[in-house]
Amino acid sequence: MRKVILYFDPAAPAILVKKTTESGEVKVVLSSKHNFVSENEIVARVVDVKSEEEISTHIDEGYSYHHIRDYFNFSTGSGVYFDERTKSYKSSYYGFVVIKDSKISLISPLVLSKDKIRAYYNILPTRFGNLPTYNEIVEILHAEKVVSIVTGEKFNKQMAAIDKENPHLTRVLVAEGRDPVNGFDEYFEPLLSFEKQAGRILADGRMDYKEVGSIIQVQKNQEILQAIPGVKSEDGYDIFGEKVPAVREDKGGLKKGENLLQSGFDPSIYVSAIDGCISIDNNTVNVLPVAVINGDVGLDSGNISFNGTVHVTGSVLPGFKVQADSDIIVDKDVEDAQLTAGGDITVKLGVVGKEAVKLVAKGNITAKFMQNVKVEAGKSVIVDDSIINCDIVCYDKISVKGKAGKIIGGKVAALNEIKAHTVGTQTETLTSLTVGRNFILESEITKKRTEVIMVKERVEEINTTIKMQFGEEIFKNPKEYIKILPALKKKNCLLLLNDLGTANASLKKLIEEAKVIEEKMKFDKEPVIIVTNKIYPGVVVNVKKSVKKIDHIIDNVKFYEDQLDKSVRFVAAT
Repeated sequence: MRKVILYFDPAAPAILVKKTTESGEVKVVLSSKHNFVSENEIVARVVDVKSEEEISTHIDEGYSYHHIRDYFNFSTGSGVYFDERTKSYKSSYYGFVVIKDSKISLISPLVLSKDKIRAYYNILPTRFGNLPTYNEIVEILHAEKVVSIVTGEKFNKQMAAIDKENPHLTRVLVAEGRDPVNGFDEYFEPLLSFEKQAGRILADGRMDYKEVGSIIQVQKNQEILQAIPGVKSEDGYDIFGEKVPAVREDKGGLKKGENLLQSGFDPSIYVSAIDGCISIDNNTVNVLPVAVINGDVGLDSGNISFNGTVHVTGSVLPGFKVQADSDIIVDKDVEDAQLTAGGDITVKLGVVGKEAVKLVAKGNITAKFMQNVKVEAGKSVIVDDSIINCDIVCYDKISVKGKAGKIIGGKVAALNEIKAHTVGTQTETLTSLTVGRNFILESEITKKRTEVIMVKERVEEINTTIKMQFGEEIFKNPKEYIKILPALKKKNCLLLLNDLGTANASLKKLIEEAKVIEEKMKFDKEPVIIVTNKIYPGVVVNVKKSVKKIDHIIDNVKFYEDQLDKSVRFVAAT
């Protein structure tokens, strides 16, 4: 009978195969450790025997692992040849032997990286502990037209790390080209967070979703960006000597915009040239003196607070706040919101509220119309169309400048002038107009006069105490009088005189401060109220502290205070 002895695992289809573990995980594993052979190792033999027992006598020495098959027609493929001398099938070089479609052949352990820049050999010591030599590898690589072969020193160093006593599959680098250097332009990374917050946690643990910090304020010389230097592109080459082109990468980083300067200590660090806020437009970081809110101030932006000027391109929605150390500009409406500015407030459309709306500015406040609004302006309030049911205090002028501009209802007070086309209504809506009152200075002077009275009383109290204890004579010549006093009385007298001097000095200072305030309360020009069309009954006119209730319609009128009788008078406005 004829048999085939296979010195490898015929079930192994490749060096590495996928295997599913008991847990369901798929792993790539070595298919068989018995299939690695070196040059001229026997891989198979055909024998003629009379019995099964005789087969063992034909097993080659040292080949403990084998499979016996009934004879079948097979052929040899790449890497396997028939040796006439030994009547056996042998390997031509180091490799992994397989049988497929009745053909015995070697699989090359050579593995190329996807980009062909590196090549590796999967190596496992054979049954005899044999490993491929450097020259053998070089010969095979040359046959594959590989030109970028590693040096013998580098190859042998890797091979020396293989433990023949404890063999396992090792991947050895045998060829290496050069990686391309992908270039990119200089870009910037932030040195502070540009992200909005979800909100602010309040003391009671609740979240205020209106405080999202959408305005990122920065100070002059604050570090903003760090430059990442650009890299020049350099082509590489693969193991076959072919060019591997470099690519120009887009890192998607930030770009440097306005008002950013290199720091003096690190050229890669960029600092803010001004006090301002961060603005990012098309991935370009700018520091701007004006905080621009594109759209409405609402849930997306949250409340706004900035140490410069704020420009809102939309509206300020109900329940939200805008605070600016400089100006506030709103391109649309303000509805039941609060605005506070260190400079001017400009609302290009209207301001409408219920109870929450309030505008406070140290400068001018301008709007198309106002309804149910509380207003405090350090300078003037200028409105195009109408002021309806508003509570306004300003320290220069109130002007409703439209041809049909009107003031209806509410309390409107200006330091120097109020001017409108129409005031009040035919239905006699209660409306209060006041000029010539500086409520801040009046409060200050009242407080100061109260302090003067208190200090005067203290002076009188000390004077009375001194007279009772030492008599009137002490005030004629205090120094001589004190000399003749006993020590204890002298001490008490000096303390009282010192208190009196301190109180008199305080009194003098308070009187001078009161005079300064009184001077500020004087007017360069007498305050007036001008109504160019009609003022209706129901309107109360206050000029300084003089009052006049309008009881009939008056046309084209200017109200002022008569300096003699301190009453409200009026004349034609023009």
